Amino acid sequence: MPSDSRTVVAADESGPAANAGWRWIDDAESLAEFGSRVERTGSLAIDTEFVRRRTYHAELGLVQLASADTVFLLDPLAYDAAAAIGQMLADPALRKLIHAGGEDIEVLQRWSGATPTNLIDTQIASQLSGVPGQIGYQRLVAERLDIQLSKGEQQSDWMRRPLSEKQCRYAADDVRHLHALADQLLGEIERLGRSAWLEEDCQRQIDRVLSGPSAYPHLNERNAGSYAAEVQWRLCLLLRWREAEAQRRDKPRNWLLDSGLAVGIAHCDPNDQQAMAERLQEAGRRDPERAAAQFAGLLNAEPQAPADFPLAPTPIDGEQKKSVKALRAALIELAEPLGLAPEFIATRAVLEDAVRNGRWPDSVGQWRGEVLQGLDPSEF
Repeated sequence: MPSDSRTVVAADESGPAANAGWRWIDDAESLAEFGSRVERTGSLAIDTEFVRRRTYHAELGLVQLASADTVFLLDPLAYDAAAAIGQMLADPALRKLIHAGGEDIEVLQRWSGATPTNLIDTQIASQLSGVPGQIGYQRLVAERLDIQLSKGEQQSDWMRRPLSEKQCRYAADDVRHLHALADQLLGEIERLGRSAWLEEDCQRQIDRVLSGPSAYPHLNERNAGSYAAEVQWRLCLLLRWREAEAQRRDKPRNWLLDSGLAVGIAHCDPNDQQAMAERLQEAGRRDPERAAAQFAGLLNAEPQAPADFPLAPTPIDGEQKKSVKALRAALIELAEPLGLAPEFIATRAVLEDAVRNGRWPDSVGQWRGEVLQGLDPSEF
């Protein structure tokens, strides 16, 4: 794309990256140059800027890329390089660096059609190196590299054109330091003997993000375990409808049916449309009678749950709460010499699951399962 058609307007902006530059990937030549730089070093850094306010699917506004020594920006609205970047993402010979990449992975996969391989998330790497919590990129750069980055453009509208110089400078900084961070973190993780742990957790993140909607979305709703079985089934049907409709119309889920309202409707008798309409009216829904008729039809079409329908676990009782507390205390002792946050090894939900069933769930994975071998939940 010719330089005069770029979507960036020049600006005299001051800040921590005022003298730092970037290159645009806006034609076949610049794309090939980026590819050759990445191939020489075997590594690339990547981040995205997107908007997810009025749609189900995130709208991709900018892709930031970096070789070991140069930052590149790609405007996906102006130049189509999705297939080429997708090939790099899927290439197992290339190491990809990202920070807190959960949503970025989803956005990149939808844009490029590629599932990333050999992906290293520096937020996960930081946790495995002994830093507690999910530390943000700006803070990690400040603590590790003594560089202060601006947060001023976090809430920018990345779909609006032209992009400002300030926006692009902020976006470029998001990948500029990933190689330096990774060099530090990977060295520490290798010394700790946790390289396999990092690989496992990064792959688990990819699998989780790209697994698609759950067939049983009620299991993710808070307090669902305290509802009667028939209420859980109706809630499941309503949330399945919401997911499918949100995808079809490309609208946010809660625009179509708020979770709290879904719970309220699920508690209604499917044949009592008046009660449903009252719930909908109280929630401010337009034309509540028509919506009540729609939901009644949905629920009455499948009135009975199948035999294998999974119920959400019931809330833990008083004795189980004591067991969870004791198990967490033991976990804290276990985690301390490892330099890991206890909740990074096992969350509260995992502890409760372990107490209910007397064993660690398979979801903890390989390295956590090995670390937790010395703690038998059935003994607490």
